[in-house]
Amino acid sequence: MAKLKVLIVEPSGEHREAEVDNELGAFQAIVGGYIEPIYGRVGTIYVNEEGLLRSLPVNPLATLFAERVLGRQAQYPLVGTVFIVGPADTEGDDTDVRPAVVDYFTKEN
Repeated sequence: MAKLKVLIVEPSGEHREAEVDNELGAFQAIVGGYIEPIYGRVGTIYVNEEGLLRSLPVNPLATLFAERVLGRQAQYPLVGTVFIVGPADTEGDDTDVRPAVVDYFTKEN
C-alpha cells in the first residue's frame, strides 16, 4: 500500500508530520470518523464530517490556515484533529503535504 506524508494538526496546536496509508480507513482513523475535504490551491485539509455535531474542540490553527492560505470563507471554525495533504495530482489523487505548509505551522507556533 502506498504511503502519504501528511501534517496532523491537533486542537491544542500541536502538529506533527506522519506517513499514513493512502486509504480511507487510515484517514478516518486520524480524524475519528467520516472525513470531509476542504480543498485549496496548496493542499487539502481533511476534517471530521460530524465534528460540529459531536462538539469536538475548535482547532484554531487549522481554521486560521484554511482562511489565510486556502482562502476558505469562515462560516464556522474547523474542529477536532485534522490533517493536511498536498494538492491533488493530475489523476485527482492526494499528494504529500508540501514542505512550505509544514514550515507555515512551524513558524506560527
